[in-house]
Amino acid sequence: MNSVTDIPSIPYDIYESPQELVIILPLGGVDKKSLKLEIKDYRLVITGKRTKIKVKDNCIPLREDCYRGEIGQVIDLPPQVYFDKIHSKLTPENILQIIVPKALVPEKISLEVEYDK
Repeated sequence: MNSVTDIPSIPYDIYESPQELVIILPLGGVDKKSLKLEIKDYRLVITGKRTKIKVKDNCIPLREDCYRGEIGQVIDLPPQVYFDKIHSKLTPENILQIIVPKALVPEKISLEVEYDK
């Protein structure tokens, strides 16, 4: 695997409020121990591995549409977020929720001018 862009991507949804971004990724079939989140160059990099469930030895596949193997997603983040306060949780249904708190950027700042005497 050379990079996350070389592997199948994970679909995701993003929601926004004035205070935060909420990113939702369904991770059905992803091994929880393989899940990895990193921040690189203002980008959220999510990787994991979908595993195949063991079936009975005497069963032969009639159809196999579900992808198994390395998966990933890269999501660009705006620079005005608190990168050190990003947190995530994985639900029992294997849905990853990532909360990205926004840094509040004021519309207007008044500055005082200091005069030399």
